[in-house]
Amino acid sequence: MSKPVIIGFSQSTYVWTARAALAHKGVDHEFRPISPPDNRTPEYLATHPWGKVPTFEHGELELFETTAILTYVDEAFEGKPLRPSDPVGRARVDQIISVCNCYLYPPAVLRYALQYIFPSGPDGAPKREVIDAALPEVEKTLTYLDSTLGDSKWFVGDAPSSADFFVGPLIAVCNMFPEGKELVAGATKLGRHFGQLMELDAFRSAAPAPG
Repeated sequence: MSKPVIIGFSQSTYVWTARAALAHKGVDHEFRPISPPDNRTPEYLATHPWGKVPTFEHGELELFETTAILTYVDEAFEGKPLRPSDPVGRARVDQIISVCNCYLYPPAVLRYALQYIFPSGPDGAPKREVIDAALPEVEKTLTYLDSTLGDSKWFVGDAPSSADFFVGPLIAVCNMFPEGKELVAGATKLGRHFGQLMELDAFRSAAPAPG
């Protein structure tokens, strides 16, 4: 069977998560970068009806949603596990991933970061009310994740898991802009955690290029 393929925007946090997890597990794969509006073509929408990234191909298999992709990869390939073997550990990984997807990505990326990247305010400035509304939600989730991590090196168990690879790219996005950088600075355990992730070749090599 051909090697797996990850398709998506190189700047996407979810693409970073998927590529880092596959690399950490030791799965040889191809990354096929695309740019908007490539995700709105009929061909792409046939693989992801909502036009999100990443998508995943392995032989005849096509998948979307990063959680599903990582679950498949973890069970279909040999290598370092992405989730613990015990039910409690797996549930805790899934809980952290759900927190990222539901409570951190929407305010941190869709409402906060994108206001700086694609400003919608007067004279091309970020819309302040959108940012101000998003920041308390970002802070609440960062505080929860910081407390949950505590003094542990990784979120679940003694080795990196899918949970860590979901959290890390979102911390990087928060750190790109002034208010988010201040919030991360206050979440010292998350700051330490991100530094540990960046020491991993698999995570660092999957990071989007600056700019």
